[in-house]
Amino acid sequence: MGAKLYRITDQTAARMMDGLRIGQTPRMFAIRPARLTAYFETNPEFAAKARPLIEANAKAAELRKSAGKRDKTHCSRGHAFTPANTRFRKNSNDPRSECKTCERERAVHGNAMPPGSADRVRELLKKNARIASFTSAGRTGYVMSHRTFSRLRREDSEIDMLAVKIVEGARSGALHTRWGRIRNQAAREQQNDYYTIRAMLPENFPDKDDVVSAIFEDLLTGVLRREDVKALVKSYVSAQNKMFPTKYAKFGDSLLVSLDEALFDNGGGTRGDNVSRGLWD
Repeated sequence: MGAKLYRITDQTAARMMDGLRIGQTPRMFAIRPARLTAYFETNPEFAAKARPLIEANAKAAELRKSAGKRDKTHCSRGHAFTPANTRFRKNSNDPRSECKTCERERAVHGNAMPPGSADRVRELLKKNARIASFTSAGRTGYVMSHRTFSRLRREDSEIDMLAVKIVEGARSGALHTRWGRIRNQAAREQQNDYYTIRAMLPENFPDKDDVVSAIFEDLLTGVLRREDVKALVKSYVSAQNKMFPTKYAKFGDSLLVSLDEALFDNGGGTRGDNVSRGLWD
């Protein structure tokens, strides 16, 4: 069961309003936000007057917190905060001055390295840890910034060799993944091309697979361009028909004849009747 929420009395609310008018905050009266919210719900007129004052006083309090840093004339390294050498933070609640000279030096040389950080980085590299795992701010294993790590590589040849090994391994893995994706994409495109080309052939054409294979062979050898397939499909069909004419049997040189053809001009018997009697009678 939670603690009991005591109600703000009207006398306390009046004293708080007097304090808000001179720049104080509810915290100075030891009033918790939950109690203040409950009082606002039952006294909307008081809330309409108090809320703007609370917001303005809170901003003023934030400005007072950073006043000491904001009013400095030199940075910690002795560089003067001149108009050309000063950059202000974008946060309006904390407009502190920052030295551009120090920023340029950090960009070139990196930040100062805490004691033991170089040894820790060396051990991580020996375990093949990813460089981003200890140079990305906000991560659990963060040790130093990437700029500081670059400086450490310039100063320590062993760490540089370990880093080169990891970078080369990562590049090799990335290339392997990339080429794997390219091969998979090519296989998918080839499969799609098979069904696309097959759909271009006449529906009753019997040798579709042979024609598709011939087209694929010319595509792979560079004889045929993919954008020309649709226009040249008929020529491949014609070439297939010339190689295997439909009026001749696949095996032998005899003409193909219909089983419904009459054997004699003055009779009703057909070739099919003759075959049936010859096979099963």
